[in-house]
Amino acid sequence: MVLLLGVIAAGLLWSPQRDSDASHPAGPLADRPVGGPIELPISTAGGPLSLDDYRGRHLWVYFGYATCPDVCPMALGVLSGALSRLSPQWQGEVGVLFVSVDPERDTADRLRDYVAHFHPHIDAATGPHAQLRDIAERYGVFYQHIEVESALGYVVDHSSATYLLGPDGALLEVYPHGTNPAQLVEALARRGEALSRAVY
Repeated sequence: MVLLLGVIAAGLLWSPQRDSDASHPAGPLADRPVGGPIELPISTAGGPLSLDDYRGRHLWVYFGYATCPDVCPMALGVLSGALSRLSPQWQGEVGVLFVSVDPERDTADRLRDYVAHFHPHIDAATGPHAQLRDIAERYGVFYQHIEVESALGYVVDHSSATYLLGPDGALLEVYPHGTNPAQLVEALARRGEALSRAVY
């Protein structure tokens, strides 16, 4: 358990893994992401999305794209597993948001179909690159479109980490790629226990 806590704590500092379908060298990444507002005009809810929509709940956030061949499906599978492992006290208290960095292809309908394959309570959103770049910079997310000789035309090289936001929208933790569902849920439970001790 001590080793597990050490691994998770190390991940909070920032341990990105890039999508394996592209080989573009790493761009500069934030050592300490600051988080902040996420406001995007296109979402699976059919309209604009804001972090304010999740106020009062914890939120796991992941940045990727629907055509991603491996890293994104793996991450969403982990988040789906984490949602399914939540104890009764956490049911309805935690959301998942998938932010697409491929607005050219990821329409609201496409995103809705994509995340529905993983879990009914995963939301998705996207918007113009001007908005996405601002959000990505604050969260320490790297992404870049790269042309390839295939029917896809291009892939998106991107970092892969999961972010935990608190009920007030503040960035609490960053989990590296490879964190499993049990670890996500255990970290959440520890936060709940710490909060209870602080209150009582």
